[in-house]
Amino acid sequence: MRLLAVLCALSAPAQLIDPVFANPADWLSHDRDNTGQRYSPLRQIDTANVKRLAAAWAFQTPRLPARSETTPLVRAGIMYVTVGGEEAHALDARTGRVIWSFQYPAETPAGPPPPTRGLRRTNWNRGFALSGNRLFMATSDCSLIALDARNGSLLWRVQLADPGLSYGTTAAPLVVKNLVLLGVRGGDTGTVRGFLDAYDVETGKRAWRFDTVPGPGERGHETWPSQNGSWKAGGGATWTTGTYDPALGLIYWTTGNPGPDDYDGSNRAGDNLYSCSVIALEASTAKLQWHYQFTPHDVNDWDANEVPMLVDSKWQGIPRKLLLHANRNAFFYVLDRTNGEFLLGEPFAQQTWARRILPNGRPDRLPGTTPTTKGNYVCPDVHGGTNWQSPSWNPVTGLFYLVARDACGYFYPTGFSNDHEKIEPKQSVKAIDIRTGKVRWEYPFLGNQELVAHAGTLSTAGGLVFVAGRDGQLIALDGRDGKYLWNFNTGGTIRASPMSYSVDGRQYIAICTKTAVFAFALPAFDR
Repeated sequence: MRLLAVLCALSAPAQLIDPVFANPADWLSHDRDNTGQRYSPLRQIDTANVKRLAAAWAFQTPRLPARSETTPLVRAGIMYVTVGGEEAHALDARTGRVIWSFQYPAETPAGPPPPTRGLRRTNWNRGFALSGNRLFMATSDCSLIALDARNGSLLWRVQLADPGLSYGTTAAPLVVKNLVLLGVRGGDTGTVRGFLDAYDVETGKRAWRFDTVPGPGERGHETWPSQNGSWKAGGGATWTTGTYDPALGLIYWTTGNPGPDDYDGSNRAGDNLYSCSVIALEASTAKLQWHYQFTPHDVNDWDANEVPMLVDSKWQGIPRKLLLHANRNAFFYVLDRTNGEFLLGEPFAQQTWARRILPNGRPDRLPGTTPTTKGNYVCPDVHGGTNWQSPSWNPVTGLFYLVARDACGYFYPTGFSNDHEKIEPKQSVKAIDIRTGKVRWEYPFLGNQELVAHAGTLSTAGGLVFVAGRDGQLIALDGRDGKYLWNFNTGGTIRASPMSYSVDGRQYIAICTKTAVFAFALPAFDR
């Protein structure tokens, strides 16, 4: 009966819709939906019974990627998971049984062959996007491919840019109406000009491209020196997944550091827009509606490639459409997402580089915090107060949950030293009250603090926060106060974020390790 249900689900027609869900059982986008909240409305697993959570099944990946950062998608009892930038599988979400598998490059590529000159492969990504019966995946050669969700066959392939020029694709794509969006990595190389692309989900034809470093005649070009053409390889890479507000018709995407990433900004005087920013684009045309730059003229590699989360909540007693962002520079920001107005900026991790964020939204930078030949000791270090790992939100507690890092190091014009002689690194899960920006509670990670944690958080209606560490531990905390409730040692490195889904009335928590996919559920008598 289970196999029959799976086959029916695969053969059923699926509409082309945005991942905004009526069905809480599904998880259809990297952060579940296009708000980036990573909040599951499922409540079967809660603070009272989570201690009885147990492994329901595990799927061992046939090949080991460089690392796994994938969040699985689930629709109608089928799980779709990528393995690096080369392989993908559809699994029965009840049992982990393989339905189909795909290996890239396929025997008959849909499109021109991948370039081979100076090929720079990045063998990891963060998972699929889904629209109708199409799955979209970033590949290791800077391509975007579409697969048939029913059988794993390749439908089309497009090349975003030449990986021989250090371009790459690692993010999970984002579906917005009839478009699939994907950005690029490579901003640290000094050879890349960042952009965001949109492609037709049916045909793979490119609908638009937005360059994150403006060229001559474009607004923002004046923030780059005119005499040396540094804007041509100005960085501003778009290597994480954005968010989308269908009511406003706006896409929100974050950008990385300016290039070249040598911590010496002398050849790129100015703010270097739109690096280290969030940009709000009109979905159909890519017209820039507003931007906010978190770290003007970045010389510390503090990318803004963290999730721009969308939350509707009261702000000082008035309902507002908010954008929440915990930045690598160790400040937590609240913006009005209709116009980019700065509302709040408060530190959430150790920082010594700015007195505060001024009312105009610009940082009040302290002297002696930019790189020097002798080295300036600055907090946070190059890994940031947080990084690309997904945060989450709970509308009941009103708290924003993230993985934070307190660490400092020496910055030089030629590089960075992870010398933690003064302050030992400390990593923890933190809960931030979005109304004040203050940390409400903190749960410290155990183990080797030098291993930078890259797994994000999951918040559920059962009052739980799930998080994982590089040491392979999956942990459940009470979302109200951070109290430890449960853990499971997967035995494998975890760089991915947990997710939740439900099949046949049973809620699961799933996580990808480097070697496997694990799914957890309550015993039958608890349901």
